[in-house]
Amino acid sequence: MPPSQDLVLGAIEAAMASGGLRPTSESPMAVAYSGGLDSTVLLHGLNALHIPVKPVHVNHQLQPVAIQWESHCTDFCESLGQPLDILRVDVKPGRQGAEGQARKARYKAIQTWMRSHNLTFLACGHHQDDQLETVLLQLFRGSGLRGLAGMRTLGPTGVDAPLFPEIVVFRPLLTLSKRTLADYATAHGLSHVEDPSNANDVYKRNWIRGRLLPELQSHFPQASSGILKMSAHFQGYFAELDKQNEVSLDEVCQSGVIDLKTWNALPQTRRVEVLRAWLRQGGVLCNRAQLLELQRQLGLPQGGRRQVCNGWYIQVLRYKARLIIES
Repeated sequence: MPPSQDLVLGAIEAAMASGGLRPTSESPMAVAYSGGLDSTVLLHGLNALHIPVKPVHVNHQLQPVAIQWESHCTDFCESLGQPLDILRVDVKPGRQGAEGQARKARYKAIQTWMRSHNLTFLACGHHQDDQLETVLLQLFRGSGLRGLAGMRTLGPTGVDAPLFPEIVVFRPLLTLSKRTLADYATAHGLSHVEDPSNANDVYKRNWIRGRLLPELQSHFPQASSGILKMSAHFQGYFAELDKQNEVSLDEVCQSGVIDLKTWNALPQTRRVEVLRAWLRQGGVLCNRAQLLELQRQLGLPQGGRRQVCNGWYIQVLRYKARLIIES
């Protein structure tokens, strides 16, 4: 057995066990399959482990070869005995640029498709190199310490998460380098498609991958491993903090409703973190500035409505707070 197979299959099995995931034929795991190297290795590995899956391919209709990619993905899935669902989306211009808008359209299409099939877990092929680029992007955006923790093996989608709180993204390959995935693909004779836009430095992630990181590593050879260690440190810290917050949340919250008198009696830093945990349970993600403003508003004695974000608000009545989505 090639070493790369041990690493890939071992990483998938370890991540499945850590997350307590047990897909069944009645409730399989959705797999985002683009046809690229990462998702090809992921789908092949899951199939090799006989894990029930339901692959889905999104055609953004942005490249002239998009239909050829569809055909490639269909053929590969047929070779695995896995029927492929294909979703076609129209990517509209927006403030996030073509890459950001395509990502938003892709996730929205997959999330809607998953809900229609009663699927909860979405497997994605993000790997160690993606994690490194993500942490650097978060650093440059000023995303805070939680942003420096990067992607989690199990976590929310990050796109329209409040609208699809039941959906969890599963990233079992985060501990593996792209080189390891390429070795696995070579060992198994797996072909994949190459998106020409990946070489375009106009996209920030591509610039980090193709220009910044090589220059950085020429001066600091341990830069990549150091950044990943920092990310892992923050992930561990926030995982423990989140456990503590859940305990505190149980003390102030019953059936999703917060008792504001009990909550206001907590230390200030704990109030913010418990508020974050409460919102996340409802599928709402807020940045720290939004959390601090909500904390201030919930400290006011009067009842009424407190706006959160993305179509959500908090209704306060008799010192009880409920999270409500706007119709």
